[in-house]
Amino acid sequence: MGFFAAIGSALSSVGSALSSAVGSIGSALSSFASSVAPVLAKIVTELEPVAVALGKFAAAFLQGLGILKPEEKPEDIGERALQASEKGITPEQFDDFESYLAALRDFELDPDKAAKRSSAEKLIAGIGVCTVAMECKYSAAPGSLDTLWLLPIANPGYFTPERMQAIVKSGCINGDALTYLERRLPAGDSRRLEEALMVGSGSKDAHYEALDHACERWEQLGKMIESNGKGA
Repeated sequence: MGFFAAIGSALSSVGSALSSAVGSIGSALSSFASSVAPVLAKIVTELEPVAVALGKFAAAFLQGLGILKPEEKPEDIGERALQASEKGITPEQFDDFESYLAALRDFELDPDKAAKRSSAEKLIAGIGVCTVAMECKYSAAPGSLDTLWLLPIANPGYFTPERMQAIVKSGCINGDALTYLERRLPAGDSRRLEEALMVGSGSKDAHYEALDHACERWEQLGKMIESNGKGA
């Protein structure tokens, strides 16, 4: 079992609290909160440069898809969703997710609460909300886009906002990127995911080389986090 695959059973108190906070936003985020939020929590709280890069990627990626408005950041939506959930405002109260997002944008924030909340919690909550928004917009199966966020972390030079936008718009995604990056996905499933991720790619050889690099980088990130933990 890969390092990140074991995170669920060995979360730090910070990561566990962050994952629970995301889950509190509503049942629509239950898949994201249980599958990828713990992994993202570990990464963004341990590796600050990766967290900064993820925030920038998410903003460009989501703005390009029309999920976020220009200049809007995932952290903005995340803070609003977290505060709104404390007031009982959750996705389940609305007829569609667009109406929920509109309510979040109109929600009056408590600046004191926002100032006390970590940027990591805001970011991951925002990514979770926007993941569900993507699934609704592109008629994707619930939870099917959860682990796609790990690809630009593993190989940001290849999985750019533009490439990831093309992948999501293709509607062909059917696979677990986390299991793939840890090289634990069965051969047939791996091939299907690799082919789905080829959208917007040029050379097939370059594509597979980029995927190999992503898996290697993912292993390196796990070792970096493990090393940080031992030094704590």
